[in-house]
Amino acid sequence: MDENLEVMNRAYRRFLGLGMGFLLLAFALMILQPFGREVSLLLAVILFVIGFIPLEFARRIARKMAMRAFRGQ
Repeated sequence: MDENLEVMNRAYRRFLGLGMGFLLLAFALMILQPFGREVSLLLAVILFVIGFIPLEFARRIARKMAMRAFRGQ
């Protein structure tokens, strides 16, 4: 059981880091606007949408981890 939770924990951290990285990059594009106002905001919106996909995977993995930990399997 412990090894399964460890594998899930690594996957959770990877997805969480990837999603947070996309969100951080989107915020940086919104604030700094390196490509001009419209293009930077459009890219930021696209990165926000893309960033929520790995965050959703991380949420699902965290839920599975919690269920397994509480059941003791």
